[in-house]
Amino acid sequence: MKQKLTILFAVITLTAFGQKNQTVDLKWKIGKSEKLNYFTIMSDIDESSIEMDFGGLFKSLSDSTDNGLKESKDLFKKINDAFKNQDYVTTLTNKNNGVIDILMTTKPKETIKEENIDTTDNKEAEVLKMMQSMTQGVMLRGSVYETGGIHSFWVKSAQKNLIALFFELPTKPVKIGDKWSLDINLITNDQNFDCDSSYKINEVTLADIKKINGETIAVLKYNIVEYVKGNFNTPSFFGSEGGQKETMMKFTHQGISEFSVDKGRWINYDGIMSLEATGVMTANKKTKFTLINENASR
Repeated sequence: MKQKLTILFAVITLTAFGQKNQTVDLKWKIGKSEKLNYFTIMSDIDESSIEMDFGGLFKSLSDSTDNGLKESKDLFKKINDAFKNQDYVTTLTNKNNGVIDILMTTKPKETIKEENIDTTDNKEAEVLKMMQSMTQGVMLRGSVYETGGIHSFWVKSAQKNLIALFFELPTKPVKIGDKWSLDINLITNDQNFDCDSSYKINEVTLADIKKINGETIAVLKYNIVEYVKGNFNTPSFFGSEGGQKETMMKFTHQGISEFSVDKGRWINYDGIMSLEATGVMTANKKTKFTLINENASR
């Protein structure tokens, strides 16, 4: 009996050791004429909020009263609300040259109702309509290599961040416990920011490899953190005095996803991005990032 238990333990140990040292190659596998569609969710959760401390800037661009400042901030809130209420679909196609094209399109869930706009301010109505028209159609256009790296190096930083978060893969075979980084920068500041302290974590980890109905599934965990603290030097506008404001900003992105090694595509992708900020911008915001395969059967 003791010998049987020893043999059983040895078999279990060897199996676990073999799985831990198994390597997988995560590559996109999309047919030449296939269109792989993902319903894409990027929506705020909880009571997310962002408020900019525009200070003298708004006072110089509009009237100098507190009421004028409030009206300007209210306009930006309405613009932000128009951007929140979106449906996205991301389509991946094969360009036949080792490159996967990515196209994200959107359509507002509902149009801005004119009766909700104060018609005494025609300029506000025009701005909101213009912003609404900008949120329709193509929202992101880029590409990755089949082998996982970002191909469209020329896109704006915010768009490249989305491509990296959703579609960048490790460019070499990995085993459980291996970590790699994404081509991503969530925080960008100009010369007006004087940084005192900062740190950054940029890790994606292969957490597990499992078999489901004979299909090899790689489980990935995301741990992205970017933090800066320092002073933001407000420039002078139209004669208004500049100033200095202590500012902190912290982005985090925590996620877990399952990638089919055999089929070369996400089975599911879920992440939550958080933004905390004080100073020139006050923010406490959480955004859900989700990809749902249009043809998913589970």
